[in-house]
Amino acid sequence: MKFIIIPKDIKDLDLYKNKGADTFIFGLEDYCINYPSLSLEKIKELSQDTNIFVAMNKNIFNSELEDVKDKLVELSKLPILGVLYYDLGILNIVKNYDISIDLVWHQTHMVTNYNTCNYYYDKGVKYGYLANEITLEEILDINQRTSMNLMVQVFGYPIMSHSRRSLLSNYFKSIDKNKENRIYHLKEKEEQYLLKENKDGASILFGKLINGTRPLFDMIQNNISYGVLDVQEVDFKIGEKVYDQFSYILNHISDITSEEKEQIILDMNQLIGDSTNFFYKKTVYKVKKGDSNEKK
Repeated sequence: MKFIIIPKDIKDLDLYKNKGADTFIFGLEDYCINYPSLSLEKIKELSQDTNIFVAMNKNIFNSELEDVKDKLVELSKLPILGVLYYDLGILNIVKNYDISIDLVWHQTHMVTNYNTCNYYYDKGVKYGYLANEITLEEILDINQRTSMNLMVQVFGYPIMSHSRRSLLSNYFKSIDKNKENRIYHLKEKEEQYLLKENKDGASILFGKLINGTRPLFDMIQNNISYGVLDVQEVDFKIGEKVYDQFSYILNHISDITSEEKEQIILDMNQLIGDSTNFFYKKTVYKVKKGDSNEKK
């Protein structure tokens, strides 16, 4: 396994590089959602000495297709690791114009099964960024049944939804107040959510950090390709400690005793909370049974 860092912005890059991190995700300006955004020129400069994936994970409008093609052609000339896509138009452009670039299937909540992973792998897609809503058992099963290189978020606030609408701006307009350029917090009963907005719309994140410490042991032992640490909304000192601890687990996995493992998990729970998101929540499908005597 390797770790990928999603930093708050490019200013934090050297701080994580100094800790040993060597792979990052940045978004392409105007074409990314919930990633630190960089211009194409800055990505060109950065890619010369840094391993980066580039996120182009927003829905593409027809009017943007020609520019997207041009951007993909330019990115294909750079030593980047790959492009994260949401809109299938990007996959079609890459195939139709024979653009030589590695792709990461990144459709947020839809990357949930090995059959579709294998379908896109056969289409030439090298990587899959798994949804945050599936269990550890399902993650390991997918990994066993696909040749895709898989990415799994093991730290950070999980994205719940994104809207093209300016939800926060509209709300503050309705109450005749000015919206500040910051993260807002929404409380509903016992839960808390993070809300943020930019020119591409509004996003809602779950208010508890994913603590992937315990499942990380199983992921490493089962050869998951990448663990993703999203440190955009956390203090650098917290992100630093998480990266250090996860790197220790990765580098000493065969030497860590069961007692040390439990102590590490306890320490991490105290640092970032004990939310394991959906890693250990059984997926349950309920099928409504119809009346066999019901008239058709």
